[in-house]
Amino acid sequence: MRILFISQLFDPEYSIKGLELMKHWVNQGHEVEVLTTFPNYPTGRVFDGYSVKFKSTELSGGVKITRLWSHISHSKSKLSRATSYLSFTFMALFAALLGKKADLVYTYHPQSTTGLIGIAMRVIRGTPYITDVQDLWPDALIATGMNKKSFIVKLIGKWCDVIYRSASQVIVLSQGYKAALIDRGVKSDKVTVVYNWCPEEKLIDKVLVQQCQINHLTTKPAHILYAGNMGAAQSLKTLIDAVSTFNRDDVQLTLIGGGVEKHDLQKHILELNIANVDIKDYVPPNKIFAVLSEADILVVHLRDAPLFKITIPSKTQSSLAMGKPILMAVGGETNALLESANAGVTAEPGNVNAIILAIKKLLLKREQWGDMGNNARDFYLKNMSMSINYAKLDSVLNMAVEKK
Repeated sequence: MRILFISQLFDPEYSIKGLELMKHWVNQGHEVEVLTTFPNYPTGRVFDGYSVKFKSTELSGGVKITRLWSHISHSKSKLSRATSYLSFTFMALFAALLGKKADLVYTYHPQSTTGLIGIAMRVIRGTPYITDVQDLWPDALIATGMNKKSFIVKLIGKWCDVIYRSASQVIVLSQGYKAALIDRGVKSDKVTVVYNWCPEEKLIDKVLVQQCQINHLTTKPAHILYAGNMGAAQSLKTLIDAVSTFNRDDVQLTLIGGGVEKHDLQKHILELNIANVDIKDYVPPNKIFAVLSEADILVVHLRDAPLFKITIPSKTQSSLAMGKPILMAVGGETNALLESANAGVTAEPGNVNAIILAIKKLLLKREQWGDMGNNARDFYLKNMSMSINYAKLDSVLNMAVEKK
């Protein structure tokens, strides 16, 4: 079949469902075209080697990648971000309508706006579409501080319901998301849970895993590492405050990445003269695993919000794949997942005292860190690996076309 994959986020940006998945579909015998824009996330600056044009086309591994102009933004301004999303959506909509007819449209990121393209293609061209729910809207807006009773939040909620119900199939990343959509009236037989995976799992080879599992019994201080976005959803001030209560000879925390809250976090550390927390700049995905391999404990933290209790942040997969003990402070389904894997210690998010207690538990279980890491890696391979979830996606593609 001919698949039209639409995502504002795509390689070389960090994208879970990116070029490797597209190549897999090509190897399965499909014709694949990607509609995206010019890479700029998370810095808000266009990557070296790219310049913004009205349109450009490239071919990679048999995948046709069409990059379209859009407003580039990564700021706190809601208007600027909305302009970025909408400009890409309308450019991609016209490109899809004027381009070669597809057998299936797969709308990925951002799901709430690219869903418009799926609906238009279904109405105008009779093309079935899949919508991939990585963020549950408007719940995601409420989780970052918007008033759930506001007109815009209600409007977005009704719009997303239209996208879900119009789609031939809906992909979700957790059981909690599936339950939430069913509660909103989406038929259960068209919602499939497909866990995200770590796109760079091929880089985490046996040598790297062996390096992760060194003897920690005499290693001090314990090195805790967070790598990823530093935004409102991550609420990392809580984590910093918890770690600051420990002596720097016992616990050190390093945060790596970028994001709209990074400057405020750096200011907070300086103002309180916190000696055992360090913030470093963004490291590209192809280099971050060498950094992760040097940590003792990997940490995942999100703001305490109802939405995050039914989500599974992508950092979970990469942390598990690394074969490291994990400090998980997300709550709900993700905490339960880690506990079932016996791969670390959990804490309630946004709770300084709970995180302090979790760190103390990890320090007392130092001799078990190796086993926790092995359990983490084993759980990932059996439940979240590319091969497992590629097969699930292939099945959903076929279901979407069969229901046309």
